Amino acid sequence: MTAVETRRRAGLPIATVVVALITTLGAAAQLNDPDVLERFRRNYPALHDGEWWRWFTPLLVQGSGWGQILFNIGSLVVVGVIAERRFGTLRWLVLYIGVGLAGEAFGERLDPTGSGNSLAVCGLAGALATLLLLRPGAATRPHAFVVPYYVACVAGLGFGGVVGATVAPTVVLVVMSILLRRDRYTGIAFAAGLAALVGAGALAARPDQHGIALLCGAVAGLLLFPPRHRAGRVTDDRPAPAPRRP
Repeated sequence: MTAVETRRRAGLPIATVVVALITTLGAAAQLNDPDVLERFRRNYPALHDGEWWRWFTPLLVQGSGWGQILFNIGSLVVVGVIAERRFGTLRWLVLYIGVGLAGEAFGERLDPTGSGNSLAVCGLAGALATLLLLRPGAATRPHAFVVPYYVACVAGLGFGGVVGATVAPTVVLVVMSILLRRDRYTGIAFAAGLAALVGAGALAARPDQHGIALLCGAVAGLLLFPPRHRAGRVTDDRPAPAPRRP
């Protein structure tokens, strides 16, 4: 990574900020007028009848109330900031919008009346999991923690409802908080990425839209961010440490 890229990625995560703001405005609009949710949520008969905006508007509203609103927007901010600083704004948009729209394609069979931006966030999380596998030495502690924690949330919800969505991330929180205290955590980061993808695969086999979206993000990550080889070794993308002052 060049010095220019390092400065750019360390700056304001503009895509995350803008998309989070738009998503928040969508939630505010539906709370103010319940008809907004009905007009924007998934409705495949209406989509096929010409309401083309329903391809993407389900990503702007949340159909399960305050809990979904807070979780989805909060996870967008947390996962989004990490992803944008690792991937850059353009690739962030490709992952978020691309996987989000692809996830909507599975909705007709799996959740034909649902809504929410979690499928798009899963695209970012899946790509971050791939990056943990490809470049574990480049992982920061927030990166290594957030990926398995987020997957535990969605997988726990998919397999165990509210109880699962509480227990699974709590276990990850305790375990990762202990493991990431170490000075060296490359192996832990690799294991976190592997565990996240195994959880995503199990969820996709259920089948569940979130698991499918996580795997789509993981594949996109593999295609967009292949390992770098130099002199026969895989290298990471961490910036070189600043020289110490005498």
